[in-house]
Amino acid sequence: MQGRVVAQDLNKNKHEVTILDSRKENLRKVDKSLNIKTKIFDVTSRAELIRFIKNFDVVVGALPARLGFYSMRCAIEAGVDQVDLSYSGEDPFLLDRDAKKKKIKIVPDAGFAPGLSNILIGEIYRLWGKVDYLRILVGGMPINPIPPFNYRCTWSPADLIEEYTRPSRIIRNSKIVTVETLSSIEGFSTPQIGYLECFYTDGLRTLLKTIKPVKNMEEKTIRYAGHAELLKSLIEYGFQPDSENPFTNPKIKPNRDILDFLNKQLNPASVHGSGTSQYDDKDLSILIVEIKKGKRTMEYTCIDYYDEKNKITSMARMTAYTGSIITQCIKDYPGFGVIAPEYLGTNKDICNFIKTELKRRNITIKSNNTLRAT
Repeated sequence: MQGRVVAQDLNKNKHEVTILDSRKENLRKVDKSLNIKTKIFDVTSRAELIRFIKNFDVVVGALPARLGFYSMRCAIEAGVDQVDLSYSGEDPFLLDRDAKKKKIKIVPDAGFAPGLSNILIGEIYRLWGKVDYLRILVGGMPINPIPPFNYRCTWSPADLIEEYTRPSRIIRNSKIVTVETLSSIEGFSTPQIGYLECFYTDGLRTLLKTIKPVKNMEEKTIRYAGHAELLKSLIEYGFQPDSENPFTNPKIKPNRDILDFLNKQLNPASVHGSGTSQYDDKDLSILIVEIKKGKRTMEYTCIDYYDEKNKITSMARMTAYTGSIITQCIKDYPGFGVIAPEYLGTNKDICNFIKTELKRRNITIKSNNTLRAT
C-alpha cells in the first residue's frame, strides 16, 4: 500500500526503479504506464537479496515491521544506502557502527509519523537549540467511518496491531518511562474534521535518544471517538465464548484469536456479508506537532485527504511521498551511519527540499510560532 506509491513517485521523478515482492498480485497493482521493473522475490533469502541489491544506488524498505531491521542489515552488508518505512521494533542505532564502517546511510522511520513529524522537530531544534516540551498527535482515518471500529487500515494490518500492543515510551520529567498503549485517552476538536480522540502509542522512537535535553515528550495516535476503548477492551480481555457479540462469531477465543480477528476486521481486503468490502479507500490524515521552549511555542499542522484523481490514499501520500523525497536527497546528506529523520530537519537545505517537494505534491504544512501569555 505504500511501496508501490514510493516506486511510482520515484519513477515520475526520472529515477530507474525495480520493485521486489513475493506476491504476483501486489506487482500487478503497479501503474502499467510507468517504466518500472518488477520481480517476484523472496527477501528472506538473505544471500540472494544481498547479491541482488548490490546493483542499485539505494534501497527503499516498505516491508512488514518484522523484516525492517533485517533488510537494513542486509543493505549494510551489500554496501547500499537504505531508506526504510517499516516501523520495525528494534533499535536502529544498533546498526550505526557497521553502517559508518561501510560508509552507508540508513534512514529508519522515513514515513509520516515517525518520519515527517521528526523532520519538523529537527527543524525547530536547529532554530531554537533545544526544546522543553514536545507532543506529536497523528492519525489516519476513513472519511466515511463505519461502526463499530470507525477505522480502515491503510497500511500493514499486522503492524497496526503491533502498534496497538507494543508498550509506549514517553519522556516525563526528563526520564524515559513506559506507559500503557491505548491509554490516557483525551478528546479534542478540529474545524475540518470535528471531535476526535487521541491515545498513547510508541511513536517517539529515535527522538528518545536524539532530542536532548527535553523535559516532557509524548506521541499519541488520533482516531474517531470510541475506537481506542473498543480496541483496548478486545485486546485485553477478548471475547467470552458464551457471550453475545454484535460483530463477530461468539465462539471466538481471546488472545491470539482476538488479534487475528482484529487483523481481519481492520484489513481493507476483508469482506463481509455482501461479499464485498464495506469500506472505501477514501481517507484523511492529520498531524499536529506542538513544541515549546520557555514562553515560545510552535505548532505545525497538516491535514491531507484522499487523492481522487490518482486514487491514492492520504496515508500513502503522507508516508510514501515523504519516503520517496528522502530517497531522492539522502545522497546529499553529509556523513554516514544511521540517520534518524530528525537529523534531516537539522540540515537546512535538505529540510527545505523535503518541505518544498511535499508542497509540490499538494501537501501543505502550516506553522504557528507564538509567545505564550505570562
